[in-house]
Amino acid sequence: MYSTKTATTNNQEFTSSYMPVGINENVTLKEVNVNKTPQGRDFLEIIFENESGQTATMTEWKNEKNMWIKTDEDLQNRDNQQFGRILQVIDAVKGKHNDFEGSSFVEMINWAKSQLDRMIAVSTSGTTEEIKMPVRLKVVYDKKGYTKVSSLGIFVEPMSVTESQIKLWKNDLLERPVQPDKEDDPLAGQAMSDFSTPVTADSTGADDLPF
Repeated sequence: MYSTKTATTNNQEFTSSYMPVGINENVTLKEVNVNKTPQGRDFLEIIFENESGQTATMTEWKNEKNMWIKTDEDLQNRDNQQFGRILQVIDAVKGKHNDFEGSSFVEMINWAKSQLDRMIAVSTSGTTEEIKMPVRLKVVYDKKGYTKVSSLGIFVEPMSVTESQIKLWKNDLLERPVQPDKEDDPLAGQAMSDFSTPVTADSTGADDLPF
């Protein structure tokens, strides 16, 4: 039912739930998750939050050999870079990291979660107190237009650093990539004999997660 008596106008300003791209200040660690996809792929998810409640996520997957990672040396280099990114987060929110050696990706991400969880909450006399360690965080777009924590160079540091070492590089996507509109054919359920050229819908999904 439509009525001029009940029609409304939404005059509230839209506020995105995602942290804006660029260098954000006074960001805190919100949560850390170790999860598994329905296909069995393990991943680490680190979520940051700003003072407005907007979030940005850093996701790390197990590196595998492919057309870019061909040798054991290539794979180890990727693992070293990945662990370096995770240690950068730990150092920023905790101040320093403990020594660690592990033989598997799952062992490593569980260790990282245990280190970061300590900075989110600690048990004191049976109560939980949240620890806020503010940091600067670089947020960019990915190739599909979703925001994410940058993985280039120094991307996170304590707010106590007076001369920021975080830089915006030319490879950082600071403008949302233009994506073609994907629209279903409104006449898809009708017979196509009346049309000279059939129209088919683009079924390509926009899911950024590989599962």
